[in-house]
Amino acid sequence: MIFTFYRAMGYNVGKSMVEEDMIPLAKGLMDKARAKGVKFMLPTDVIITEEFAEDTAFKTVNVQNIPDGWMGLDIGAESLESFKHELSDCKTVVWNGPMGVFEFENFSKGTSRGYV
Repeated sequence: MIFTFYRAMGYNVGKSMVEEDMIPLAKGLMDKARAKGVKFMLPTDVIITEEFAEDTAFKTVNVQNIPDGWMGLDIGAESLESFKHELSDCKTVVWNGPMGVFEFENFSKGTSRGYV
């Protein structure tokens, strides 16, 4: 889901999963949050790979540096720490699903070590 928001922001997301028909909604949600002063957090770094497989090579990049042909499958360590910090004293959190492809060990850290 995050890659739909990144695409709405004009970022290259490579082969990451994007719901093209939801880009206008993503833009609208970010605009509404901004207008109401609601903190709208997205990961700042992601773990990327060239193929959707459990035992494939991967690396961590800034969300603005996803190369063509690569796809994001989990959040990076910087994002994990940022979310942990933000959630440490929250009273209400709206969360949507796992942070990564938790079925694959290499891409499950954002989910299994996060707050979801």
